[in-house]
Amino acid sequence: MGGDCRFEIPEECRQFGEASFDERRRVAMSFIGMFVARAAPPTSVDDSDEAWTQSVRRRFIETCPEGCYALPSDPLTRKGEFLVDYTWAEEENGKRVLLASESEWGSGRFGRIHWTPVEHDFEKLLAIKAPFKVLIFSSICGPAGSMQVADFSFDYAKEKLKVSLENYGHHIPGEVYIFIDFPQTRKPDGDGKYQSFIWLAKKFGRNEVKPEKGPDGDLIRP
Repeated sequence: MGGDCRFEIPEECRQFGEASFDERRRVAMSFIGMFVARAAPPTSVDDSDEAWTQSVRRRFIETCPEGCYALPSDPLTRKGEFLVDYTWAEEENGKRVLLASESEWGSGRFGRIHWTPVEHDFEKLLAIKAPFKVLIFSSICGPAGSMQVADFSFDYAKEKLKVSLENYGHHIPGEVYIFIDFPQTRKPDGDGKYQSFIWLAKKFGRNEVKPEKGPDGDLIRP
């Protein structure tokens, strides 16, 4: 990552294939650490889902690699989106998409968090062709009996995503899936620290790959 905070994706990781898995893993870990460092809005300003959406969008724009363009190009509008919420595409090379991302907080009525909209958005990432794919979501942890108890926890999301990835029959070797969870918490002693993991496709078609834990950090969602 350069001094201007633009992310770097080596050429060998911009191509599909069965090579450079260690480098792809390193790039994925680096992306998580870089991205979450400044993705959250100040808690004293606004902790709403919309504020988080705009913060995530700004982060994708400001870290877009050199020689690429980000869509949407404006953090305050959805105008210009291409297939998914956010993309990085090369200005040359036929506008090859290097990264595609969806963010979905799963918010529903009465503030309850639901897994279904997160799952629906994730399915878009399965279909799009890009060497790096990022899903950003917000699980929840609440006390038993609370109206705020979620339909999914981080472990629940991880297991559901793993099953979907293993059952999908059209993977391309070299695809890297990056999952970042900014959990909400309803526990008095909950810290809401982000959690992450990655998953790599190692062959064409269906894959059985153990998800790898992402880097630790101390970013806290309000």
